Amino acid sequence: MIEIVFLGGGGGRWESITQVKGTGGFRIHSENMNMHVDPGTGALVRMNQLQINPWKTDAIIATHCHPDHYTDAECLVEAMTKGMTKKQGILIGNNSVLNGNSRFEKGISTYHQSRVGERYVLAPYDKININNWELTATKTKHNDPETMGFKMETEDGLIGYTSDSEYIDSLIEDFDGVDFLIANVIRVKGQKVPGHMCSNDIIEVINSMNKKPKMLIMYHMGMKMTDPDSEARYISEKIDIPVVPAKIGLKVILENKTCKFEYINY
Repeated sequence: MIEIVFLGGGGGRWESITQVKGTGGFRIHSENMNMHVDPGTGALVRMNQLQINPWKTDAIIATHCHPDHYTDAECLVEAMTKGMTKKQGILIGNNSVLNGNSRFEKGISTYHQSRVGERYVLAPYDKININNWELTATKTKHNDPETMGFKMETEDGLIGYTSDSEYIDSLIEDFDGVDFLIANVIRVKGQKVPGHMCSNDIIEVINSMNKKPKMLIMYHMGMKMTDPDSEARYISEKIDIPVVPAKIGLKVILENKTCKFEYINY
C-alpha cells in the first residue's frame, strides 16, 4: 500500500507568499520508503500540522528551481541526514536546482548536497531505480527550461506527476496508462498562462490518451483558482474520471492499482 499526502494544493508566487492553499509539496509513503516531492514554501510547517515526522524522510525530489518547489529542501536534507550527522538518503533533482544554470543559481547548497547518500541529476527520459521503484523523468515546457515531471512504477500502480508545464503533445504519451496522475493546473477553463496548464489543457491531455488514469489530482492551483471543487467537477464531467483538488491533508491511498482518498484532520 502507498499513501500520498498533500501538504497543500497551491502553486505560483502569489500562493507561495499568501499560503492560501499551501505550497509544501506532497509525500509518498510506503512500508520501506518515505519520499517528499517538491518541498516548497511551508513544507515543514504543514508537516508539523499534519503530524508527519520529517526525520522519517528517505528521498527528496525537486523538479525545478522555483521557490514553490524547493524552498524547504535544505531543511529536509538536514532531517533526512539526522542533522547532517549521517551521510544517507536520496536527493533527486533537475540540473537547475542541483547545479544551477545560466538563469538560476542552484537551489540546494553544495554543502547540503554533500551530505546525502545518493544524488541524481535527471533530464527528461532518464531512469533510476529507488527502492525497487523505477522512476522516469518526463518532459515539460516551463520557464525553467530544465524542469522535469516524472512517472514512477510501484508495486501498487504507476504514479504520474506533470510538474509545471504548459500543454505539449508529449504529456499525452508520457502519462498514457498511469494509474494515478497529479497534474499542475494553475488556472480555470481556458485561461492560459505561459509555462502552465489550465483546466482545458489537462482535459485535452486526458481525452487524448488511449488509457486514462483512474484518478486525477488537480495540484499547483493559482490564486485565481478560487473554487477548486467546482473546477474539479467541470474537469471530471469532460474526462469522465474522478478529479480531486489537492488541499492540505488530502491523502490518496493506492493499493493493487486502485485509488481512494480521505482527509487528515488537523
